[in-house]
Amino acid sequence: MLKKILALSALLILGGCASTEDDAVIALAKSRATTINNKAPYDKVDQYQIMKAHARDKIVEITILYGGGSKIAPTQAAAFAAKNYCSSNELSPLFNEGMGYNIIIMDMRGRKIVEQPVYAAYCAELSQ
Repeated sequence: MLKKILALSALLILGGCASTEDDAVIALAKSRATTINNKAPYDKVDQYQIMKAHARDKIVEITILYGGGSKIAPTQAAAFAAKNYCSSNELSPLFNEGMGYNIIIMDMRGRKIVEQPVYAAYCAELSQ
């Protein structure tokens, strides 16, 4: 009986720590989204413009508006942005903590063209 109580206590303690870590990463994602939103809308880069960010659990979704007519295709732009996120000294520690980004490029009518998730395993694959 004592073993069961100790095992249950250990599980509750470990579960509490995991929950606290998850809560911290979720709060960090919300903070990152707020920081991005405070500067939005950003100046256009070619035909792309960051419009907003939103935190969903541990993921920061960044919505980019594509005006069309760029020499760089939206899929290439998203892949290039993902590579930059992975190589960023500021962002790579966040990926290791469990936070991620989701880059969404939309056309002028609000239709999703590209969705590019960026997270620790994705960044690890890029570095191989």
